[in-house]
Amino acid sequence: MSELPAVSQRVLEIIERQLHAQNSKGLAEYGQTIDDAQGYDWTLEALSECVDAMQYMARRMLEIEEENEKLKASQRRV
Repeated sequence: MSELPAVSQRVLEIIERQLHAQNSKGLAEYGQTIDDAQGYDWTLEALSECVDAMQYMARRMLEIEEENEKLKASQRRV
């Protein structure tokens, strides 16, 4: 397989770090891996996580909008 472009490689590295971090966090919090977890509705768990992610992204979008407005205002003063 050919070498991935730089951005693609960085994206994969970020995802890999997050996967390891989440697995470590889950093991510390629940004392088991996903292999051993029982009694979960995995579809509902995934949906809940997606809803959380949408809220986080919407919040970040608001922050970016605020940052852009401040930048535009400072540029108008120059």
